[in-house]
Formats: sequence, C-alpha cells, structure tokens
Amino acid sequence: MAFAVTAQAAPDAGEASGPFLGGFLKETRIVYPLQLGEWEAVGEQLYDAVELGASVRYQSGDSLDRWIDVYFYPVGVVPGSHLQQAALATLQDIESNVGRPGGYVDAELGELRRFQVGRVDDKAEAIPALSADMRLVREEGDYHSAVTLLIDRLYYVKGRYSVAAGAMDRSAVRGALEAFIAELVSGTYIGSTGSCWSPAPVEAPPAGAAVPAESRLSITSEGGNGRLYPGCVGAEPHNPDVPEGHREIRFEYRAPGDVRGDGSRRLLPPRAGLG
Repeated sequence: MAFAVTAQAAPDAGEASGPFLGGFLKETRIVYPLQLGEWEAVGEQLYDAVELGASVRYQSGDSLDRWIDVYFYPVGVVPGSHLQQAALATLQDIESNVGRPGGYVDAELGELRRFQVGRVDDKAEAIPALSADMRLVREEGDYHSAVTLLIDRLYYVKGRYSVAAGAMDRSAVRGALEAFIAELVSGTYIGSTGSCWSPAPVEAPPAGAAVPAESRLSITSEGGNGRLYPGCVGAEPHNPDVPEGHREIRFEYRAPGDVRGDGSRRLLPPRAGLG
C-alpha cells in the first residue's frame, strides 16, 4: 500500500526529532556477493568517518590493471533531484584533484547519462541511476574511467571502474560498469533499523490535488503495525542470512552526541530521515 509523504527539511542533529545516524539509522547490514561473473571481491574497507560507509574492491581475474570499487554510504530519504546534485558533486570532486600532489595531470569528464537498475522482483520499480565516463591523465599514463551513482534502500551505491586507456574505450568502460552495478544491486541485501521504522506522518492530499514529485516518497504498511521506508526492516537490530559466496558489512551508528575515547565528539552530517 503506497502513501504520499510530505518531505521536510532535515533537522539539526541536536533537535528533538533525533539525529540521522544513531537515530533514523541505528544499524545497517549489507550482504553483498563475493563474485559476479569474472569479477571477484578482493578487499573491503570501512572508513573511520561513519558517514563515509565502506568500499569493496573487485578485480577481474588476473588482470591487475583493472578494478571496480563499490562504495556504500548512508543518505536516508531525499527528493529525487538529490541524485543529480550528488552525481555532479562527485564529478567536481574528481576534477578538483587535477594538479594536486598524487592527483591527476589532466581530466576530461563526459556528460552524465541516465540509466536504470532493475530489481529482482519484477513488480518493484526500477532504480534511477546516473553514470559518466572520463579520461584521466596521471604521470604514469592515461586511464579511461567511469563512475555510477544511485540511491537504493536509504544508501548511496557508487561505482568506479578504471582501465588503461589503450585497453578499452571510454563508452565501453561506462557500459561495463553500468552492467556490473545492475547485477551487484540485484544480488545485494541492504537492511537498516532505527526510527526509520516510524517515518513522518502521512498527509492525505485533497481529492484530485496534485502531489509534488519531491513529496512522493514510497513507504509501505506492514499489517497496520508500522510504516517503513524501503530498506528499513524494523526498529530493533537484526541478523540477515549470509548465503555462501556472500559477505556481510555491519554498520552500527551512535548518536552525534556520543563522546569518543579522546574526549571529542564525532561530527555527523546535519541529515535526518527526510531532507
């Protein structure tokens, strides 16, 4: 059963409505496949700043000159326009590394391209995604690279694929990454717990009234006992099955007011369930 929900500005972490991480999201479990076709997961990294999530590196057989990095990091519930803004910011970040020590000598970035990622359940809506290809020049040589970005079950899923420029053309790199990410998402479990189990109140618009696109955030009702966003599986911690050939990443979020061992406070983005 679908509802219309009015998007609200994200409150500051200290407001009574609760923080984004450590409140709206308290824990997340991601179960991802270790192998997809010729690609095999060879490394995983959890970042110290919890809002940066984790990354997984996939390698293609013995081809040490090509790899795909996949990043999972929390975003919560945002309007559809947010994806375009985030993708543009990603490209700007890549471009900002030109001329920096250890960065790129030059970068030629392509236009953002829209594509869709299907779900395992054919009845579910496809996930909007964006991609771009690029040519990156380093001191050791030229590379063709691509980046993809989508929002799935309250998380960003970002992909990066880079190969030596002579090995593949730019459009082929982008197409290969799009196909890889589509297969990865369909085979990955993302489940979160927290106050996302009880989202913002549903507002029924007057009969015949149009609902702004940014307010149409899909949630479902489970037996009348609660409402949840896609990717929110309840209020209490859970332990999903981890099938053979898969690996689990666990995120446990503390509220931003929690004091760390060095006496400082962890700073988190001023985001909450909606924003």
